[in-house]
Amino acid sequence: MTTTVLPIARERPYGLYAICFGFFLVLLDTTALNVAAASMEREFGSGLSGLQWVLNAYTIVFASLLLTGGAMGDRFGAKRLYEIGLALFTGASLCCSLAPTVAALVGLRMVQGVGAAVMLPASLGLLSHAFPDAGERARAVSFWASIVSLGFAAGPALGGALTFAFGWRSIFLLNVPVGLFALALVRRYVEETRVNHARRIDWTGQAAAVLVLSALTYALIEAGRLGWVAPRILAGFIVAAAGAILFSLFERRSASPVLPPHLFANPAFSVCVVASLGIGFGMYGTLFVESVRLQNVHHLSALAAGLMIVPFTVTPALTTRAIDRFDGRMHFRPRLAIGHVIAAAGAIVMMVSVWTSFGGFSFVEIGLGLLGVSLGYITPAITAGVLASSPPETSSAASGILNAARQVGALVGVALMGALMQTSGDRGLLASFAIVLVISVGMTVLALRLIPAPNAGP
Repeated sequence: MTTTVLPIARERPYGLYAICFGFFLVLLDTTALNVAAASMEREFGSGLSGLQWVLNAYTIVFASLLLTGGAMGDRFGAKRLYEIGLALFTGASLCCSLAPTVAALVGLRMVQGVGAAVMLPASLGLLSHAFPDAGERARAVSFWASIVSLGFAAGPALGGALTFAFGWRSIFLLNVPVGLFALALVRRYVEETRVNHARRIDWTGQAAAVLVLSALTYALIEAGRLGWVAPRILAGFIVAAAGAILFSLFERRSASPVLPPHLFANPAFSVCVVASLGIGFGMYGTLFVESVRLQNVHHLSALAAGLMIVPFTVTPALTTRAIDRFDGRMHFRPRLAIGHVIAAAGAIVMMVSVWTSFGGFSFVEIGLGLLGVSLGYITPAITAGVLASSPPETSSAASGILNAARQVGALVGVALMGALMQTSGDRGLLASFAIVLVISVGMTVLALRLIPAPNAGP
């Protein structure tokens, strides 16, 4: 029996699908789980801080190991790392669906975080390798961003429907067949990247990064329960600050730092990473507090809450497709600036929705819609900006830094916005969206001042 091998030109779309599936799974799982938070709280009786740990235990591991995941992709091959990460994420998802306690679920979510951290940097490394031509790569990145947006969009509605019909555990079970299918596509249609055996991994810096994020997350989450000046909370902030100093010292002395300084020497790369940090804060923080608020304060069901959040999650994909159709050549500099202006408008509307009950849920829907449109501008722009401003041989490491920044932002966003809501109610929500507003205005200024205009001279 002979095996028919498709020409590479026809196989490449299947490889692109396989590359996109990993990030799709991660975003689908994360956004769907936010809507299921209230159901988990009722089953486990863990309170708001317990829910934050279910989300952030995963994000701590994910965010801190993403940096090493990128370096490992460069050293051992992006395809190999992608397969390992996807298999680990899929297996951990199955175990999460069977978790008997919230503590077990938190531990299994950490295993999921390891899989995601290994997988995601490799995905952009494979993308850069599969599409070396700049024009083809731009179209591939746009498709990748659309698939990512689809995962983000489908999460709340699908998570609400699954939780309403079958319980929150079904969200994790959904990952299993999708993950297995993606693994089959990767093995068949994706080629291995060039391996750089000289690439070293800075485990000391990595350990310091884990210490910083863990201590900071503990302090922010538990402040909502213990108070901002409790001894344990102050100790957490002190440990995080000390860890940040150690990380800086280790990075200066390392031959292979976790954050390569030559990448940050490019202003466009630095601005895109900071933008990723900001949208992580606003995107995941807003998703968490609004999911909880709609169910616990306004007493909506998981399904109704998921549908309410749809404008926030559907508009990024629609916006990205519309931009590509009508002005696909738009440089990432104006995309970043326009996106953050729209995000600022969305934050203002969300503040109005908290401040007044006028119009019912209409201000919530408009504010979430504007924030979603801003993501449609910003997400593909920062991805294209990072790939354009970093050498191809460091594409996995660069994408690891980009995604790590997003996850660190998400970590702080969920912890801080959740703590503010828990301690101060509506005033805490107002403060949270005011922070999103300040970030958006600041990023607009940075994008216009530090990123060169298209076709500008050096």
